[in-house]
Amino acid sequence: IRRNRMFKRSLSAQGIWHLKYLLPVILLLFLFLHGSNFPAVAAGSQAHLKGRFGPLHDWPVVPIAMMLMPDGRVIAYGTDTVGTQIGNLLYVIWDPSLGVGSNAFETLPNTTLTDIYCAGQAHLPDGRGLFFGGDAFLNTKRQYAHANVNIFDSSTDTLTHQPKNMTFKRWYATAVTLPNGEHVVMGGRNSRDFPGTPTIPATVATYSPTPEVRTASGRWRVLSSATSNAAYGALGGTGVAWFYPRAWVNPQGKLFILGHDGAMYKLDPSGTGTLSKYKSTILPGLNSLPSIMYAPGRLLSIRDNRTALVVNINGSGEPVVTPGGTLAKKRQYSNATVLANGSVWINGGSSTGNDLAGAALDSELWNPGTKIWKATARAATPRLYHSTSLLLPDGSVITGGGGTPGPLTQLNGEIYYPPYLFKKDGSGQFSLRPVIVDAPTTMMSWNEQFSIEASENISRVTLVRIGATTHAFNNETRFFNLPTPQKGNRIVTVKTPASANAAPPGFYMLFVWNLDGTPSVARIVQIG
Repeated sequence: IRRNRMFKRSLSAQGIWHLKYLLPVILLLFLFLHGSNFPAVAAGSQAHLKGRFGPLHDWPVVPIAMMLMPDGRVIAYGTDTVGTQIGNLLYVIWDPSLGVGSNAFETLPNTTLTDIYCAGQAHLPDGRGLFFGGDAFLNTKRQYAHANVNIFDSSTDTLTHQPKNMTFKRWYATAVTLPNGEHVVMGGRNSRDFPGTPTIPATVATYSPTPEVRTASGRWRVLSSATSNAAYGALGGTGVAWFYPRAWVNPQGKLFILGHDGAMYKLDPSGTGTLSKYKSTILPGLNSLPSIMYAPGRLLSIRDNRTALVVNINGSGEPVVTPGGTLAKKRQYSNATVLANGSVWINGGSSTGNDLAGAALDSELWNPGTKIWKATARAATPRLYHSTSLLLPDGSVITGGGGTPGPLTQLNGEIYYPPYLFKKDGSGQFSLRPVIVDAPTTMMSWNEQFSIEASENISRVTLVRIGATTHAFNNETRFFNLPTPQKGNRIVTVKTPASANAAPPGFYMLFVWNLDGTPSVARIVQIG
């Protein structure tokens, strides 16, 4: 894998790798070979309506957390090779371009002496992965927290402990990338309830209700005047406000926090921080249900009793909450993924919690225009607590994991291929895809005009931020439908999103769509 990346970088340096007419040939050959891995599908297939799952395949670990890197590979971590949580857990690098066989995975040791099990995670503007806190031993018992910070560098496949720790210990914390490339970290538990034994002292549960900011230099600034048990501590109605708080940057550059209990907050991270609570609320939810930003300033939140709500935070006043339809099934511990076309796909979960009694194998797709849900393809195995789903550069979704604890220890994954990847004739065959012939290869700024050339006429251009997902929450993903005035041409000119408030600095997947509504494989571009 490393040799392949070094070879590509060498070609790029010689001016060969991005030759306009060599790249399409390579990509088309890859797509032909990739598609040939699947058996022929009889006429009458519903893949163009519901999508289709690929075969169940093995993973070296249970992928409790996943993060897409700028080179198109995925880092995942969570357990050892038999699905057990260990102190210095392993992490896995998966290269989707190599398929799903064992040669596509590289299992690496964590040499940092820190456990990033159930850590907070986000991307640095340069594309490296940033991990906050995680699990720790205390008197031989787990589920305490630590304050360590680690960075994963995909150019060297190394995890490195950082010299500056957080001020507070955090387990199950959320990290939000700010418009200036800094990170706000909030929530998380510090210690657990433990009754004690004759040889082990008792402990009580404590939390970390004060947010803090990691600056670009790696130093920490405590938001001491924004401490709140209700927003991201021990309270919050459900008592689990600390559990991966659902938070995003709003279009004004502040943080919007959507409580599991239905309360909503605004956090200004400047200075020592200012927290304010909105008057309006939404229906209560559960910490096991997903919420996701599916468009600039618009959130889709799955609440209790199969209810979906849209929360519009584009205005400067109160959030505007409108119905988002009703799901067919209750889906605790499910995952929501924004697809390459801006629709939201939800898979996995169970109506009865982290058990098999109410597990849902079928999935559901939400249309943001109509707010209507429809049933989609059926998976081979349940995805419950500690499962993940992540959009890939080819427009498919990797789903994997579940367990530790759970009824099944899921050392496996499946790839979901959405309806837009299939011919519309019911044959079940993959559509021929357009290829990006030319697109920017250097970092762009916001509101910058740029050109794209494709192998065929372009009907649409979309942009999706590379994701980082764990515990039913992908807090990094963003979706943009870029206005395309010259649609119908092979060369079009579009603009990057208007500001860093809408599109935080980092890497994004750029998709072009042909006249048949089929996307290209994405070109990963940098905005900053």
